[in-house]
Amino acid sequence: MNKKVYSDEKELNFFAAANTYDGFLSFFSEIFDTEELQKLVVLKGGPGVGKSTLMKNIAKKARESGLTPVCYHCSSDPFSLDGVLVKEKSFAVIDGTAPHTFEPKYAGAKGKILNLGEAWNTSVLEREKAKITSLSSEKDDCFRRAYALFAAAENVIKDEMSISEKCIDKEKAYRACDKFSSKHFKNGSFHTKVRHVITNALGKEGRVRFFTPENESENKYFVKDVKKTSHFFFSLLYENALGRVDEMYVGCDELNPQRINCLYFPSLSLCVSLHDDEYCLELEKQSKDYKIINLGRFFDLVSYRKSRSKYRFAEKCEKSLMKEAFSELNSAGILHAKLEEIYGEATDYEKITLYSEKLMKELFI
Repeated sequence: MNKKVYSDEKELNFFAAANTYDGFLSFFSEIFDTEELQKLVVLKGGPGVGKSTLMKNIAKKARESGLTPVCYHCSSDPFSLDGVLVKEKSFAVIDGTAPHTFEPKYAGAKGKILNLGEAWNTSVLEREKAKITSLSSEKDDCFRRAYALFAAAENVIKDEMSISEKCIDKEKAYRACDKFSSKHFKNGSFHTKVRHVITNALGKEGRVRFFTPENESENKYFVKDVKKTSHFFFSLLYENALGRVDEMYVGCDELNPQRINCLYFPSLSLCVSLHDDEYCLELEKQSKDYKIINLGRFFDLVSYRKSRSKYRFAEKCEKSLMKEAFSELNSAGILHAKLEEIYGEATDYEKITLYSEKLMKELFI
């Protein structure tokens, strides 16, 4: 299982969708909320037409203008963008094609569709019809198999968690969580605004993690997981924070978004997330402070030993299933690249440049 770590503090990076045990899950409606934005541009067009490149150029222009763009990456290919949001200008530009098909709610007023497919030479695509159909079908099969493997892995993980949860000293965990909450959260009554974010993803590169909440926070806490008990602790902390903070970003687990792997409180400049050896080592090199919450304090090893062989067997199954799922996503990525080549050859990029320049002027007036 490969792992890519992105930790550039100059970037705000998230995912807007995820490849989960239950298939593809999109958070587009929540993230790109038309009620909160003054302008939403939805890009249409097939693979290789230049949607991601256009969004990268918009993000670059925003940075050059002293603004802070939020880049939302493709969960299957983190080097490609699904969307860019610029809060200071109250606009977002997103990829509205499958699998995250999206239509603007207030079309013409606050929403706009830009169809980059108008730059296609359709006669070229018609000649390649058989190849496009075949590659698309193969790619769909890869995703179908990957999701089936993720579903199997999730069932195994639930078995691991059922074993581990019996070994948690819950009273100790409650007390530790209460102590943490008393230190950082107020006793007032807030209507907590809860926002879901995805900082991790499962794609062709394996597990990918962005550290945006951690980079944005002065107070960093890292939870050292023990036998998949972290979800229990994060759930306790989440419940304790409700009504005691004004805003809370909930980081969703990349395989099962019902689980929590990160809590970020912007007004407190506080982040609690899963420990990562590489990232924490980098913090140490930069002499940046962080604190550890070690869940081993609440874990009863004597109880665990009774089911250790069952847990280890489940762990091996999980790793094998996830490895095979990543292989399928990698194959899907290769097929997608071939589709991009075909569509790229049929695209008039001079037209794309004109569309892009016109849109940039509209957005940055």
